[in-house]
Amino acid sequence: GVGKTTLCEEISRRHGMVHVSVGDLLRAHVTYATPLGERARAFVERREPVPDEVVEQVVIDRLMQDDCQAQGWILDGFPRSADQERALRQAGLEWSHAFVLHAPKHILEDRKKFRCRDPETQKIYNLKSLPPPSEEIRERLVPLDGDSDFGNELLVEFSRVSSQLLSSRLSGVVVSVDADRAPGEVAESVSRHMRSCGILTPRKEKRKPTNGGAEVSAVDGHPGKVPVTLIRCDGYMCERESVEDSNIAFRGAATEQVMLVWNERPRTALLLSKKGPELMKDTLEAAQHLMEGQRLRLLVEPHVQTAALAHGIFLETWTKDDELHELVDIVICLGGDGLILHASTLFSKACPPVISFNLGTLGFLTPFDYADFQREIDDVVNGNCLVNLRMRLLCRIIHEDGSLSQDFQALNEVVVDRGSSPYLSNLDCYCDDKYITTVQADGIIMSTPTGSTAYSMSAGGSMVHPSVPAILFTPICPHSLSFRPIVFPDAAKLRIDVSLDSRSHAWAS
Repeated sequence: GVGKTTLCEEISRRHGMVHVSVGDLLRAHVTYATPLGERARAFVERREPVPDEVVEQVVIDRLMQDDCQAQGWILDGFPRSADQERALRQAGLEWSHAFVLHAPKHILEDRKKFRCRDPETQKIYNLKSLPPPSEEIRERLVPLDGDSDFGNELLVEFSRVSSQLLSSRLSGVVVSVDADRAPGEVAESVSRHMRSCGILTPRKEKRKPTNGGAEVSAVDGHPGKVPVTLIRCDGYMCERESVEDSNIAFRGAATEQVMLVWNERPRTALLLSKKGPELMKDTLEAAQHLMEGQRLRLLVEPHVQTAALAHGIFLETWTKDDELHELVDIVICLGGDGLILHASTLFSKACPPVISFNLGTLGFLTPFDYADFQREIDDVVNGNCLVNLRMRLLCRIIHEDGSLSQDFQALNEVVVDRGSSPYLSNLDCYCDDKYITTVQADGIIMSTPTGSTAYSMSAGGSMVHPSVPAILFTPICPHSLSFRPIVFPDAAKLRIDVSLDSRSHAWAS
């Protein structure tokens, strides 16, 4: 409840250090029944401390991996005793600073009452101090296992172990941190100390190419994305389209076939897979082919990296989302349509080409069969390929005073609805700053052609071919029978305001 995992995640996100969560590593070993996992299983199921020799081996194996050695690491949940700290030093793993978080006992007890876990992402939230970002996530949260068993003996044991650890490593730098603050303030305090001690170093640089061209982005010494060319054909003639910094710019609607040509061989691929142990065997096989067969630098999500480590395989992950835009040449998905939507959310700027293999429940956007994985990947990487361009919507949420709250890209749709309110929403609708009408309804769906077969169709909207440059404007259960779905051109700027006389607020999702 003191917030160490939240702090570790934030420091990792800000500064690129590897967050090593001992709990996640142990759970992965148990889930995949590794030899270490089998030795730990009985203790984990009884919720008892796992023997030191098992935990130490799991942690040391992880810290020996290339990313920890190159980027530095943050240990979460280890060491918990002087013997564990001694095992680190005997393995040649020296830590430079220890941050001890302090908070009053009544604050910790209060935080425990509000801690919940998202069963889909396994992310931990605190309904009071670290609430989930959306109502959808809030509704599926479950209480965190074990928090109801909070007792004084745990606090006493934690204090005893902390004292042991500090006395066993007098040469290290121990920093006391007041954790009775907002998570962002705690993270900033720790970051400030790390900068003052010289722990943090710049991770990004711009390098000049030898051929005198434009600057090329480099992250951690890795070259940036390869340049590409798009060739648009309508059956009679072909013309090239500009691609600058992976942002595709068209002079007209992209309704014809579009061919993607690699100006250089792709360097970096992002492999995404559906969560759960069922697809891990296929994921590891795909990763092996991409790295060994195609010699690509491969990135995976953190949870896949943890599972792969339990199988004795190291796969690289990332710590900052903006790095993906600068590095990834191609995205490979193993799952269903939901995974394609997830891939879109990872790229706030231009999204790289995505090749998707159907291993999920729905497969409207996953046309490739995994049985042909190696052949399809070889064709895409080694030669030219036809691409199907899908538009996304840029949504900006603006406060009443005109300040920008946030913006995001939506592949399927943007929905403005009444949320948890029992009243209908009164929504003023504008197109290119011209007033259209006021809609009294449960909400409004603004959908892309890709999303026209999803929520919009369920609400009575039309199905639109992906090549049609349009935005679908579909009301959800309108109070007036005369209001019907509208199709706008893709260049239209739509604005939805909550009417001043509305009895309900509005949610955007």
